[in-house]
Amino acid sequence: MNRTDKLFRARVIEWLAKEKHTEAELADGAMMVLQCNRNRALYNTIMRRPARFEDKIAYELRKHLRYMNDGLSLDDVKDLEKKVMPVVEQVLHVEVTDDKPLPSPAYDADNGQPTNNVVARGKRADHESLPPSIKAIWDRNAERYKKIKQAHETCKTLTAACDRYEYTKAIAEAWADYKKDFDTYDHYVLQPDSEETTDTSAGEQLSADELKAISLARPYISKNLPDLLELKKATTDDETQEKYAEKLAKVQERVDVLIRTKQVITDELKTQLIEAGITFEKTDSDEQGQEHSDDTPAAE
Repeated sequence: MNRTDKLFRARVIEWLAKEKHTEAELADGAMMVLQCNRNRALYNTIMRRPARFEDKIAYELRKHLRYMNDGLSLDDVKDLEKKVMPVVEQVLHVEVTDDKPLPSPAYDADNGQPTNNVVARGKRADHESLPPSIKAIWDRNAERYKKIKQAHETCKTLTAACDRYEYTKAIAEAWADYKKDFDTYDHYVLQPDSEETTDTSAGEQLSADELKAISLARPYISKNLPDLLELKKATTDDETQEKYAEKLAKVQERVDVLIRTKQVITDELKTQLIEAGITFEKTDSDEQGQEHSDDTPAAE
């Protein structure tokens, strides 16, 4: 069976719901097993004495029903293994002990997205200063790491993809959570002028996504601002103008993140950004400042 077939799945469920089967139903069950695993030798063995292999047919169908219930085919299961296992092997290749770091996902420098590469960063230097919810990520991922390792060891003892499926699925889900949490941990921005020791600290007023965006925005701006300035000076042809416009939009996006989250932008940097074509829209606080200027004193 190459594709997930709802009707086929319904037939399997119906077959498994019966405690006893007729000879014709046993033959039908054997055929469904063949459709699942394409194991002609097993099919031939069952068909010699179907009644003897009733439990075997049920066992095989239940195995395959696990991934069918998730809307997958056996080919999908094999594809999942191809995507998950090489990454997991990178993770498990890193030796982890009490005094050695957990492996952490690496990031693409240009877009800040996690990659399938793994590095061993270890705990942050400011780990003990982080809010409890951020510090807890380390311990939570340590437990996930153990579960991933245990499931991987089990997978190595099983020969068929359908047998490994529940462990492969568990690994894929644990790794996704592991990577997402380390994304938050690695990019959390600790505000230097606030005492962030509880979950109600000033830094916690920003979402995890905002904190990550802030930490990625500054290095991106620093890396791309010189090129943006050069492109602006060299906008003499359509191709260069297109490159300038594309890079300008990307840098503007990062600057907007800093403005929206009220981050400090030095006068020197702001001057360079304006020179490169970046715009700074007025914020609500700017407008309020104008309303309460020296010419229009605020009411007491």
